[in-house]
Amino acid sequence: MVINLPAILEDPNSSFPTLVDSELGFLAQSRKLLELGFPDHALLDVWNAAVHNLRRRIETYGIELFTPAVKDEPGRKKYDKDGESLSERWGGVDELVLINGATKLGVLNKKAGKALEMINWMRNHASPAHGTDSKVELEDVLGLVLILQKNLFEHDMPDPGHSPSGLFDPIKNTVLSTENVQILKDQIQSYKQADIRVTFGFMLDIICKGESPSFDNVKYLFETVWEKLNDDLKKTAGERYHSFVLSADSDDSSDKGARIRLLEGLLHVKGIVHIPDASRAVLYRHAVQPLITAKNTAYGWKDEEKAAISLAQFGPFVPTIAFEDVYQEILAVYCGNYWGRSNAFLYLGDFIDKLNTTQIMRLARMFKENARVQSELSQNKPKKQAAVLLNLLKTKLTIQANIDEIDSTIKFVNDL
Repeated sequence: MVINLPAILEDPNSSFPTLVDSELGFLAQSRKLLELGFPDHALLDVWNAAVHNLRRRIETYGIELFTPAVKDEPGRKKYDKDGESLSERWGGVDELVLINGATKLGVLNKKAGKALEMINWMRNHASPAHGTDSKVELEDVLGLVLILQKNLFEHDMPDPGHSPSGLFDPIKNTVLSTENVQILKDQIQSYKQADIRVTFGFMLDIICKGESPSFDNVKYLFETVWEKLNDDLKKTAGERYHSFVLSADSDDSSDKGARIRLLEGLLHVKGIVHIPDASRAVLYRHAVQPLITAKNTAYGWKDEEKAAISLAQFGPFVPTIAFEDVYQEILAVYCGNYWGRSNAFLYLGDFIDKLNTTQIMRLARMFKENARVQSELSQNKPKKQAAVLLNLLKTKLTIQANIDEIDSTIKFVNDL
């Protein structure tokens, strides 16, 4: 029987320069087995060649990138950096962990990853060692080999100079100069999304550990990485902060300061919105306390301004469960008292400007229903400011019923 073999099996020496002797040997053995009519055995050698090649690609790309990428994967993932051979170094890492980690890093494209997952299934359920009605056929092997040829073996080996691993040593081991910081920023700007994901994970770990000089270096670079993240990746930072709130034991840094460092980092990039609601509510209730204290202090207008500046750092991302607790204090300061009001309202503008329709209506109802908001509204100056604010909010509405309700609220305030 004459078989039209893919090039990777027909003549791998001349067409695929990235292959090494052991991989060529596996592929040569696979070809012989196909010609003898043993496709199931041949598939195992294709698997061995692909896994060997993929392990080399990961080591070239940077094993320090692979380790954090698979830390949440099920299965064995203990890479032995002291192993003398490739098989010794990778003996403690399951093949599926290898495939998933390589796909996450972008070293292996998704089509090749799925092909390897299929081969893994076949070798576990349809191989010579497992009796089954779903035997491996010649066409199965040829199809999978073609996918791997196109999406794995034809690809050049990774260039470590252009991978995120090029960032790691200088960030971890040197104090970066201004010039070096700019060079690394430019390098980050050139990264693909897979590289950004890895770089972000690396920096997130550095922030949580807080060790010098790496933490000081990351502070200069974190914003550049953050700007290139998608929302799903940004949420991982918020979830990491949430984990520290739920369990202090999850902080394995030497000074147990990971939660504060991460909060400072999120404040710097306006990333508080990505913290889960429960922990974010705690943050806002705490952040509004100085505003409460200042409002209740005689001659406290300067303190109100300082407290408002501090609250404004968090941005207008108040979760629903803390909305009334925070906004009653904002309204109390915004409207002022018998003598007038401080300049605190100037710093709280985003909390008003960024309200959606539902939030506007909830805020307006607080003038009728919240005792803290009403406490000063018997005085003319606070009453005037409340009416100005309500009229401003009314201009943002479209539905007539909502506009009528705001008009009713203005009348209610004027009658107090």
